[in-house]
Amino acid sequence: MKQILFLGGLVLIIFGSCKKDTTESALHGLYSENSPIPGRSQLNFISSDLMVKSEPGSNYKDTFIYSFSTNKIILTPTWTNQLSSQQFDFKKIDETSFQIENLYPGIPESLKTYMIYKK
Repeated sequence: MKQILFLGGLVLIIFGSCKKDTTESALHGLYSENSPIPGRSQLNFISSDLMVKSEPGSNYKDTFIYSFSTNKIILTPTWTNQLSSQQFDFKKIDETSFQIENLYPGIPESLKTYMIYKK
């Protein structure tokens, strides 16, 4: 009986310590920019590795393959092989919002700025 309890407890500890990163699986759907310019852009996570960036009122859309590394999102353009992947700081705020390093080009010497998107 002690062995069964010990093995059962060991199994619970092993499965309890296995933590799956849910950041990627939680990012499905359409997110709109909330800050710094509300409504300027939208990010549509259409699958587990494909994201479309668009701006309301524009027919132009950028499609990226995305993946995650520690506190970063990696965006690879799908429309060309001449541009390399870019990494951006990324932080999930809650189930419906996240913060990402500014996706718009800026002055390299400037401090990093961030955008907040909400579902």
